[in-house]
Amino acid sequence: MTEQQEAQATSQEGAEPRQSAASQTTQASPAPTRQSKGRAGVLMGAVAILVALGLTGGLYYHGHQGALAQQAELAQLKQQLGDVMGRVDRGNSQEQQKLGELGKSQQALQEELKGLQNRVLDLNDKRPNDWMLAESEYLVRMAGRKLWLEHDLISAITLLGNADERIKALNDPSLMPIRKALAEDITKLKAMPRVDREGLTLKLAALEDQIDQLPLSNVTMPTAEEQANQAVSSNPDEWESNLKKNWVKFTENFITIRRRDGAVEALISPQQEIYLRENLKTKLLQAQLAVYREQQALYEDSIDKASRWLAQYFDTDNSATHYLQGELDKLKGEQIQFDYPDKFSTQALLEQVLTERLQRIATGN
Repeated sequence: MTEQQEAQATSQEGAEPRQSAASQTTQASPAPTRQSKGRAGVLMGAVAILVALGLTGGLYYHGHQGALAQQAELAQLKQQLGDVMGRVDRGNSQEQQKLGELGKSQQALQEELKGLQNRVLDLNDKRPNDWMLAESEYLVRMAGRKLWLEHDLISAITLLGNADERIKALNDPSLMPIRKALAEDITKLKAMPRVDREGLTLKLAALEDQIDQLPLSNVTMPTAEEQANQAVSSNPDEWESNLKKNWVKFTENFITIRRRDGAVEALISPQQEIYLRENLKTKLLQAQLAVYREQQALYEDSIDKASRWLAQYFDTDNSATHYLQGELDKLKGEQIQFDYPDKFSTQALLEQVLTERLQRIATGN
């Protein structure tokens, strides 16, 4: 049954009670016709259909708009997902490209390292003597450092001798100029005077230990004048002289007066004695330091002052003081400073030969 038929049936049912009631209430009202009843039912059905269609259209429109919004949102999410996937793909491609470049560079380094290893092996096969020549050049440089920085003449000579032995073991006639220069350098060093620095410093230290036992000099009194002859003369004309002589003899029993010409030096105080001995030790310590630094002027000045103080304040007649004075006089004449050669002639020759051989190796000749 359609909605229109249901509306018509409903209208007919409602019309019949109204008609019966109307007929009961008044007899004057005219009864409606069937034609008017049919038109009212049609009108009500049309209204119902229109309402249903409107509700259906509204629901459809609302659902359609929601579907469009969902589709737009879904499309936006798909686009965002595509962008993210694109960035991920680009990042992966860049990382793969970097890994590829890194792999290529690593491979290139490995090839270069392998080439260097082959080159070193080739050098060992072709020029094994060059290593000994480089070692000789190093020994010559070490000899120079020992001589110029430490003034160690013996070590410098020993190092130059070791360098000559290595060049001799090469048995290479082209290296004879280097051996000749080495021989000249060794001869110059051997001709230089040698100083036993350890012996000098030990001797100075031993003399320093004896300073506390040295006795100081005593007070030196000037010699008294000889008294004239006090014998009384028998000549009456010398009565005045005889009177003086008798007076002198009389007064000698009470007071004796002696005349002494010259200055009398007083003894130093105990505190000054301590300072004197410590200053004397300091001068000997300065002399030891000058030996290692090869400072000839400081060495001689320290020994000279120590010697003068010994003669001035200590008893020179004492055997210990006399021995110490004699040893200082011997040490003062020691030569501790020398003029060393500025450079070794061997150094330049060795550097030139090594440079030429390295260039030949680099060029493959």
